[in-house]
Amino acid sequence: MIELITINKVFHQDQPNECRALHEISLTLKRGGITVFKGPSGSGKTTLLTLIGGLARPTSGRIRLDGRLLSNLPERFLTEIRRHTFGFVFQQFNLIRGLSVLENVMLPAYPLGRPHRELVNAAKGLLDRFGLGAKATSRVEWLSGGEAQRTALARALINDPAVIIADEPTANLDSALSREVLALLNELAGQDRMVLISSHDPLVFEASCVNRVIELHDGRLMADSIINGSDHFQATTG
Repeated sequence: MIELITINKVFHQDQPNECRALHEISLTLKRGGITVFKGPSGSGKTTLLTLIGGLARPTSGRIRLDGRLLSNLPERFLTEIRRHTFGFVFQQFNLIRGLSVLENVMLPAYPLGRPHRELVNAAKGLLDRFGLGAKATSRVEWLSGGEAQRTALARALINDPAVIIADEPTANLDSALSREVLALLNELAGQDRMVLISSHDPLVFEASCVNRVIELHDGRLMADSIINGSDHFQATTG
């Protein structure tokens, strides 16, 4: 479970170009199902996901993971939690050109010191699962958009994270590939993982597999709708 308690995020604080990205956000997120953060560009949804995933810190407020306070942890401890708990799928995929598909999938696991053969087998298993086994030795720059997105999903799963965070995962895909990616994310949510997505795409936040839609506007929580599985979720506004 992830708890956000009165979260504020201010960029360039006390400077002429100060920007308040998030205002007084309080939420509780539980495992199981897909939660979509929707809103126009600049609404704060990507900023909120970076805070949830420990990639940035709130200006004020608290973030708890399974009761443990994350928002004031030293960076070395936060990095360790991030590696073990979160899998990230970025809008631009962030695959490393010049490396193979297999090598890209393995990258997040290297700091954990897993035996190389075990890591290779785990990565190959994920590629097979996503229909990319034949592409393992291909360079990522040779992949189609759908293949690149599936590679990014496989990479996000290499450390078996409890939480998948996907920032605009369908932004670069056509409708057919978008539905394919949503089906994969729905499969992951069914494995008792927490799947958090930011999107302004109606195909995503209106999808039947989505359990909860949280709407942001100008950094404020505007609406919080439980679509399916209300036993999984609880929300508060602060």
